[in-house]
Amino acid sequence: MKTNSTQSCFSVQLCRTLLLLPLLLSSVAVCAETATPPESAVTPLPTGACPLNSGGPSLLDTEWRLLSVYGNKVPSELVISMKVGELALTGSGGCNEYEADFKRVGHTGFMITEVDKGRAGCPILRPGAGQQTINVGDWEGAYLRTLQRAGSVETIGNTLHFYNRSGEPSVVFGKKFGGTDADSPAVEPPAEEKPATTTN
Repeated sequence: MKTNSTQSCFSVQLCRTLLLLPLLLSSVAVCAETATPPESAVTPLPTGACPLNSGGPSLLDTEWRLLSVYGNKVPSELVISMKVGELALTGSGGCNEYEADFKRVGHTGFMITEVDKGRAGCPILRPGAGQQTINVGDWEGAYLRTLQRAGSVETIGNTLHFYNRSGEPSVVFGKKFGGTDADSPAVEPPAEEKPATTTN
């Protein structure tokens, strides 16, 4: 009688184990599917992709001069610059130095996490008689606000095009070269860009 009771208990436990086995195996499969793939399994970036130092052609230590913000051409009298560092973009916003820290997002994007800039008052430039004045502070503010919303970049020839997180074109830079040409953009902005409307 005792043996039959022991066998009965064993049979019940075996049945319970067999019933729970599919649940256990499915949970293992789910865990295996959601695990992060090893770094070697990450798909390489497509040719031409330039997510600020997260793959593609390296932009590290390259220097650029701003050509346009949302199609508004930067006046030639105004110099807004950017240098690509390992973790931050740095340069002049027109009258204040700035630093824009960024982090990688996914395989092809990035996000500006913090922008820090000087607090000096910006001048109003008067290019010449009969010409529109240039409010440097307005340009600096517009540039830094737009840069803060950037999410990806693309190099086209000697230009660097930023896109916001919705994928819309935002700012365009021309590559700076050493020597006397350092303050001149290598190329003009695309012809379809509108002239700046900043006046005072």
